[in-house]
Amino acid sequence: MLTESLNHIKPSREYREMEVLAEIGRNDRVSQRGLARAAGVSATMVNAYVDDLVGRGLLEVTGDTNRTYRYRLTLPGEARRDEIFFQVSREVFQLYGRLREEMRRRLQERSGSAPIDVELALQIETLSQASA
Repeated sequence: MLTESLNHIKPSREYREMEVLAEIGRNDRVSQRGLARAAGVSATMVNAYVDDLVGRGLLEVTGDTNRTYRYRLTLPGEARRDEIFFQVSREVFQLYGRLREEMRRRLQERSGSAPIDVELALQIETLSQASA
């Protein structure tokens, strides 16, 4: 899960909703603890997400107890998961582009007045190659 490695960018409610929907899409027998782990929230909080998703017609739940629950994404649920995924992806690419330009600008500023940090230059080059 991406959210485990982020210190400065915090996931939105929509991002967590996407994580819940995506985890259910991967495993319809996932436990609430597994959903909570995927979304980076408590089991109590994931209950609220599930109730909300069911109420909005994005998710169906069958079973009598938390041990027998099975989840199923509805067609609108699949569409919502994909919609959020593409919104998040677009924002990540925009952020990456801005960061890349800022790194270039800072390197150019520093190269005129001080030695370029070789490690930073290598990181930028690696990021540039990864985006190509």
